[in-house]
Amino acid sequence: MLGRNSAAEKDRIRVSAFMQKKCEQMSLDDPRVPKELSESAAAPLPNGAPGCMCRTSDGAVWIGNANGLTRTAFDGDPRDKVQFFAAPRYLADNRCVSLLPDGNGVWVRTETGVSHIWYEEMTYAGKAAVYDGRILSRQTRHGFVSEPHFDVKGDFEHFKHYSSDNDGLWTAMYAAGACYEYAVTGSEDSLKRAVTTVNAVLDLVDVTGRPGYPARSYILRGEKLPEDGFWVPYADGSLTWKSDTSSDELVGHFLIYLIAHELLPDENIRGHIRRVAAEICDGILANGCYLIDVTGRPTRWGRWSLEYFNGKGYSDSSLNSAELLSFLKVTAHVTGEERFAEAYRRLAVDEGYSDIVCKYLERREEINYSDEELCYLSYLPLVILEEDEELRAKYREGMGQWWQNIRREANPLWTYIYKLIAPDEDFDMDSCLWTLRRLPLDMRYSDPAIVGRADIEYEQELDRFHKRQIKNLLPPDERRIMKWNGNPFAVETGGNILSEEPGTVYTLPYWLGRYYGFIVEED
Repeated sequence: MLGRNSAAEKDRIRVSAFMQKKCEQMSLDDPRVPKELSESAAAPLPNGAPGCMCRTSDGAVWIGNANGLTRTAFDGDPRDKVQFFAAPRYLADNRCVSLLPDGNGVWVRTETGVSHIWYEEMTYAGKAAVYDGRILSRQTRHGFVSEPHFDVKGDFEHFKHYSSDNDGLWTAMYAAGACYEYAVTGSEDSLKRAVTTVNAVLDLVDVTGRPGYPARSYILRGEKLPEDGFWVPYADGSLTWKSDTSSDELVGHFLIYLIAHELLPDENIRGHIRRVAAEICDGILANGCYLIDVTGRPTRWGRWSLEYFNGKGYSDSSLNSAELLSFLKVTAHVTGEERFAEAYRRLAVDEGYSDIVCKYLERREEINYSDEELCYLSYLPLVILEEDEELRAKYREGMGQWWQNIRREANPLWTYIYKLIAPDEDFDMDSCLWTLRRLPLDMRYSDPAIVGRADIEYEQELDRFHKRQIKNLLPPDERRIMKWNGNPFAVETGGNILSEEPGTVYTLPYWLGRYYGFIVEED
């Protein structure tokens, strides 16, 4: 079984501290604003063009105009040479009035506010700690990792939480990173976060009162019932849980079942995992590879049968085959029960599920970035556990077909997972670290920084939501904040500065990368 520090030597990168972009916004009359910040604080642009410019102590040139702010550097990573700063992530509005250099950063005055932007040395682990520090303080609801919704812009103390369709998946992904962190560091803080979030995922199976059927989410008595979804009251009225559970949820469940079972020391959690994993798989197998809802019918997306694959689920069959094989492989491993190993082998070999995983490009109807996430999260347990070389070859082929689109995304999580089964493939591993470096500390949802940019080139084809997308991959701190299930080339996305994405998009790939040795311990 694939273990710690299993990355190929050529794919291992020893990292050191880097310069992290930071920003603080304030009102025009804030006493912290330097008195020198006025219209004459920076040189006007050449040729009388409206705007202003200055040079900072690191040699970078900053230019502000009606479309925001740019910084041009003359050393370092070429991908960081020109950086764009726009409202609302960095500026109150995009019309820059004046600039004042401040060391390696600037004070920026716009029509409606002031921003202080600077660069500060930070380690990759230190950046993870910033995101982790928010989890238990403002990003959990009943143990689920959940985005907070703030009452007032800039006030992080007052917020609300709401249930989501995928509380289990999002929480499982964060919990997986916390488990890897604990395995690498042994810290009590990471263990606490891992145990809290793993138990929240496990609770989703027990709150339904139906063995083997997990809820999407739940609310306690007295909490407002959401308007979306299919909600079912628990027998004693203490809570109401969300049904019509999807394959997305089960992907998250089985991912964390394996990782927590292998990496956490708590035998109570391990025993709980063995029980619920067996119950879920028993239910799926007993019902012809369907997840049966309280209605007695399959849920909308809980379908993994050959009947479904040969009909409405033809385009989903490659992904769904990998999902069910992953569920069974995990359950066979954690329980040690031969019946699950036999079911896995029957589906993989006798019924051809391992061949269907290799038909993604043949059956694909559209590029779905959410499916990319479900795909690689399903493959990770298969990559870790499968020792049969013939099956591993098929899983590698299946992953490779998805990789044809993924490779342009500079996604560290998918890259590290794929490299575990394809260590001989060569490409720029530093792009993973570049993505981690350029993820912003401010994870509130905001519009992409594209106003007035000449470097934006649009694709002719619209995305699956019939919106425009671009060809060039913008740095993470210049595009919208999103989970790894989103389209990184989408720009017509809107934003809500009053909501904040948890830092799982950083912490899971970082700690997974540390555990497997792609990221070597920092000096």
